[in-house]
This record gives sequence, C-alpha cells and structure tokens, in this order.
Amino acid sequence: MVYVGETSRSLKERAKEHEADVRLRRDKPISEHFNGAGHRVQDMGVSVLTQIRDSPIITDLLKNWNS
Repeated sequence: MVYVGETSRSLKERAKEHEADVRLRRDKPISEHFNGAGHRVQDMGVSVLTQIRDSPIITDLLKNWNS
C-alpha cells in the first residue's frame, strides 16, 4: 500500500491514529483495507521516502493525487 499525504501532527501520532482506525473498525479506507481478507493491523508499517516542507509543487501533486 502506498500512502501520500500531509499532516501537521508527528508521523508517530498519525500512524497511531491509523492503527486505531483499523483496530476500532472505523469507516475509513485504511480500516477497510487492513480489516479485509488477508490483512491485519500487525501488517501495518511506515517508511518515510522523503519529507518536503512548504512546497507549492507538493500541494499541486496532492490535489491531483486525491482527485
């Protein structure tokens, strides 16, 4: 699974939120994915590929990625 996004919170805090979404079976895409057949919360992991701050190029990329 590939996740592209931005957050004002720490990555650790955001990852814990995603984990809670899965454990509590909230109506969110990440929960649907990891609660589906062949997956579980223990399969989740985080790898940072790059970190870019305050870039209009990234803002445009994220807008197009999510549309």
